[in-house]
Amino acid sequence: HKSSSHLCANRHKDLADLQSASLAVLFFRWAMPTACRILSRRATAVVSRTRHKSSIIAPASSPSAPPPGFPRLPLLGSLPWFSNLSLPDGSSVQSLDEQHESWAEGTRRHGPVWRVGIPGLGKGISGDLTLCADPREFVKVLQAEGKYPYGAIQLQWPFIVWATKHGRTVGKLFTRSEDWRHIRHGMQKSILPPAAAAGYAAIIGTTGREVVLNAPLWDDAGSFMSRASFDLFAGLALGRRIRASDPRPGASLPEDERFCVDTIEALDLLPDVIQDLPSIAMSSLGLESPMMKRYFRAVSGALDYAEAQVREMLARLDAAEPLSTAEEASYLASTVRTQRAAAAAGAADALTDDEIVASVSVALVASVDTTSSIATWVLAHLAREPEVQQRLREEVAAALQQHAGSLAAVIEEELPYLKAVVRETHRLTPALVISSVKEVDADIDLAGHRIPAGSLVALENHSLQMSEALVEQPRAFRPERWLAGAVAERKGAPPPEI
Repeated sequence: HKSSSHLCANRHKDLADLQSASLAVLFFRWAMPTACRILSRRATAVVSRTRHKSSIIAPASSPSAPPPGFPRLPLLGSLPWFSNLSLPDGSSVQSLDEQHESWAEGTRRHGPVWRVGIPGLGKGISGDLTLCADPREFVKVLQAEGKYPYGAIQLQWPFIVWATKHGRTVGKLFTRSEDWRHIRHGMQKSILPPAAAAGYAAIIGTTGREVVLNAPLWDDAGSFMSRASFDLFAGLALGRRIRASDPRPGASLPEDERFCVDTIEALDLLPDVIQDLPSIAMSSLGLESPMMKRYFRAVSGALDYAEAQVREMLARLDAAEPLSTAEEASYLASTVRTQRAAAAAGAADALTDDEIVASVSVALVASVDTTSSIATWVLAHLAREPEVQQRLREEVAAALQQHAGSLAAVIEEELPYLKAVVRETHRLTPALVISSVKEVDADIDLAGHRIPAGSLVALENHSLQMSEALVEQPRAFRPERWLAGAVAERKGAPPPEI
C-alpha cells in the first residue's frame, strides 16, 4: 500500500460484499440477539458432542489440513458461538469483553492453531482470523510478513477512515508502507535506546510523585489510573504538567480536561466501533453510523488538542525561546533536535515537522489505555495479596531511603520484586490478550495446518500463560516465580517452553 487511502480502500474492498447486504445488517441490530441465542444453543449441542481435549503445543493430525475452529457466517462471523462459551468450571463467557477467557477457551477446544470469525477485526465478510498458541510456530508468521510488517494498528479501521477523510499525516502510521517504516524509525530513536530512556527518569519521578499524592482524592482506581497515565506521558513527551489526575476544581486547564475526556471516550468507543455491524456496513457505503460519528468527534477533539500542543512547542523552539528544564528533557525536544540535526547533515530519512507533530500527537493519545490497564491491575492484585503488597512496599521504601527520597534515582534501581510484580501482572491479566497480529504474504504451514497468503494470524498467548503444564498454580498471583533464583531453577527443566 502506498498511502493510508490505499489501505482504507483495501479494507473497503474486503467489505465490498457487505454493500448489497447493508440493510440486512441494520436489521440484525435488533434481530441478532435472538438469532445468537438460537444459534448458540444449537452450536453448544454440536460442540458438546464433538469436543475433545487438545494439547496446547501439538501438531495437527492431518498434514496441510485447514485449521479447525468455530463456524463462521457472513456478517455474523463466529459471534453466535464465540460470544457465549461454556467453560470447564461450569461458568460461561457472555461477551468478547471477557476475552481473557474466550481466546484461551478457543485454544483448549481446538488446539494450538484454530480459526474464528470476528467481523471488523478479521478479514472478509465473516471476519476470518487464525489464532496460533505456539510461539515456536508463530515464528513462521513473522518470517512471512514481508518488508513492511502488519500489526494490530492496521486493525483500527475506524481511525484509518477518519484520518483518510481528514487528510491527516498521522494516517501514514497505520499503513504497511515505506511511510510507516520511515516515521516509526524516526520516532524510536529518542525513546528506545537505554540511554535515551534513562534521560526521562527525572521527569517521570517528579510527575509520579505529584500524581501519587492525588490518589486519595479518587474513589475509582480505573479513572485515576487513566488520568495518571495522561500526566506521566504528557510530562515525558512535552515536559509539561496537565494535572489531569487532580480532580479538584481549577486544578487543570479546561482545554486539558477536554483533551482527557475526548481521548478516554475515543479509546472506549474504538473497540466497539471496530466490531459494530451497522458501522462496518455503513462505512462500506461511505456513510457514518451514530457510533462512528461519536468516535470521530472524540478522536478529532483529542488529536486537534495534541497537535496544537506539539506545534506550540515547535514554534517556541524555532523562536529560540527558553524552555523549562522539563521541556528541554522531553521526548519532543529530543526528537526535534535529533531529526533537525539529521536533516542538516543531509539525511534523506529525517522526519519533517509535520511527521513529528503526527507521531508525537498519536503517541499522546495512545499512551493511556495499555499503561492505565496494567497499572490498575497491579493495584487490584496488591489489594488482594497483602503479603505481596507489604514485601513490595519494603523494597521500594528501602530504595527511597537509600537515595534520600529521590524517586528519579529509585526508578533507575533494579528493584527486582517490583519488576516481578509487574511481570506477573502481565502474565495473569495482560493489557492485550492478543499481543501480535500479522498478515502473511506467503502460504505457510502452522503445526500441520495450511495458512494461505493474505491470512491474518494472531498470537494467542494467554492459554500458555495459564497452562498448568507450563506454569505452577497458574491462577495464583506469585511474583516470586520471576525472581532470578526461580528463573535459574527452571532453566533446562522440561517442558522446554518454560
